Amino acid sequence: MNERVTRGALAGGSPAAPTAHAHPHLPEVRLADLGGVEIAYNVLAGDAERPPLLLLHGLTGHRDDFLPQLPAIAARHPGLPLFAPDLRGHGDSQHAFDASAYTFEILVRDLGRFLDHCAIARCHLLAHSFGGMVALRFALAHPERLASLVLVGTAPFTPQGFDEALFERGFAFAREHGMAGLQAKIELAARSRPPSRPSDRQVARWHEAYWAHHRRRFRCLDPLAYHALGLAMVGQIPVSDRLAGLALPTTVITGVDDESFLAGADRLAAGIPGAVRIDIPDAGHHPHRENTPAWLDAVSGHLARTAGLR
Repeated sequence: MNERVTRGALAGGSPAAPTAHAHPHLPEVRLADLGGVEIAYNVLAGDAERPPLLLLHGLTGHRDDFLPQLPAIAARHPGLPLFAPDLRGHGDSQHAFDASAYTFEILVRDLGRFLDHCAIARCHLLAHSFGGMVALRFALAHPERLASLVLVGTAPFTPQGFDEALFERGFAFAREHGMAGLQAKIELAARSRPPSRPSDRQVARWHEAYWAHHRRRFRCLDPLAYHALGLAMVGQIPVSDRLAGLALPTTVITGVDDESFLAGADRLAAGIPGAVRIDIPDAGHHPHRENTPAWLDAVSGHLARTAGLR
């Protein structure tokens, strides 16, 4: 039976600071050649006999989306190896300069090659947003490579509020002004109007840190990846009808104010056998940043439930 759990809000209702969890150990940055593309990844080494936790970011994201959380997870789960790679075309990974190199199929292949490169037979896979869409397809194609699945702010179909026109306009602007110019336009528009959506109001609670990281993410991003993967997301063939075939222990985590992905969380929790759903209050699309303690509790609960899996 599917379970649904709501994690408590932060004391006093204040947002979690992105760097609230100090730890003496910082992740090491490494590079992996996946055959035709080199990607960067963060790693915190641990017990090589344990399946690691691999954290996968979303579209326009960066492996450092999870950087403040890695030491906190390591402190809660001593010896657990942690890996956080960039998607191709993102972060410090190589740009392909070829739109055909950015598809769901290629990202699924990259993930398998990354596991091979790191000599990982099976892992716990935590994936956010668009990264969760990649993770779902990887889990359906290669369930033997996964010990469990954590899906954060994602959907098995096109999320609400996204369409081809959004990415076509953004790409046309970026071709003339660069990705830094596109980011500046997005930030200016957001700062110039009062937040209207629940998720926007959550971003406003930590907006200076949010926009600083947003600038870095966009300035690293291959514009072709932005365009091609954005179109892939909005034009995707849903995997909703295939969810019943997932036999992996799965936790679905969503911010209660993540309006574009709530329907996706509903479908994932209902469709994946035995899935546990955890709703994070005081959080929108970035629960790992907006309510870090509750998000860490949810991840720790999942790892405790799956601790005996190898």
